[in-house]
Amino acid sequence: MDKKHTLLFVDDEQIILTALHRLFRREGYQILLANSGKEGLELLGENEVSLIISDQRMPEMIGAEFLARSQEISPHSIRIMLTGYSNIEAATQAINEGGIYRYITKPWDDDDIKMIVHEALARLDLEAENRQLTEELKVKNAELEDFNAKLEKKVRERTRELRLKVKELEGKDRIAQHMLEVHTLEETLELVLVVIAEILELDKGVVYLQDEEGISPKAAIGVSAPGAIVPQGDLADLAPSPIQKRAFEVVEERKDPVNVKDSKDHPIPPFAVVPILRGEDLLGYIEADNHRSNQPITDEEMETLASFALQAAVAISEAQSQRDYGSWKNELDDVLKDVDGLDGLSIELNG
Repeated sequence: MDKKHTLLFVDDEQIILTALHRLFRREGYQILLANSGKEGLELLGENEVSLIISDQRMPEMIGAEFLARSQEISPHSIRIMLTGYSNIEAATQAINEGGIYRYITKPWDDDDIKMIVHEALARLDLEAENRQLTEELKVKNAELEDFNAKLEKKVRERTRELRLKVKELEGKDRIAQHMLEVHTLEETLELVLVVIAEILELDKGVVYLQDEEGISPKAAIGVSAPGAIVPQGDLADLAPSPIQKRAFEVVEERKDPVNVKDSKDHPIPPFAVVPILRGEDLLGYIEADNHRSNQPITDEEMETLASFALQAAVAISEAQSQRDYGSWKNELDDVLKDVDGLDGLSIELNG
């Protein structure tokens, strides 16, 4: 027996209590005795009782009343009524009304009453085990539901990440194909912003570059209307705000992206700033935000922005190389013209 059961015997006759105690004391049970219903209720309130045997005919409180009230205190206890043959009808009524397991007539047979108690306790153990298994099953089901919910969330997140990566690769290939042809820097930067807006579905994007006059916008999308490129003549109106300038300073210092979120001190739409780096050289910044939806930019979106910033850096470097080559070529042409003029002058002198 895994659990040591406690039995409560209630009878106003001490001889009955003594007989029951003597009969069950060697069975390994803990025995409690009460000579009235009131005392029996008090013992129930102080002890965990597995089985109750109560006489029906007792002064002040009959057995049926006591057993009914005991159910409120100890609902899982097995209740058995002791009764004489003349009270069988009352005992049967008490069983039918609920709360009483069965009745035993007096005088009882020792073997019979021990078998009845043993079977009743076996039933109690089975019910307790079923309750425990039910609770464990509830816990396991709750854990399984939580695991499934987390797994579904992880699958959704992973699927979203993979889709984003595929779209990112497609966008990079689109930009790379664009750069194989001759385009101005502004056209290439505008394409970068178009790709970013389509893939990340961000509300706005602006490319700021360093020049002799400081930081200035060179391309922008979605400022006045979703997906609309800002004309070059209107870019001067997009001078960075003090908060954006502060974000630029942090990015310049750390050489890492910055995600600025709304706060009580700065009630603004969330925005992100990623550096445009060519090696260790900071060429400028890409600033993007969700000023219409007011949704913060996620870490995955920040990583994608940073990857497109690398392509923007390549486009800027190539544009600068082409500009330097053009300038060098013009200077060379001027020198060659001077040389041609000197050759003509020499011929005339010799003539």
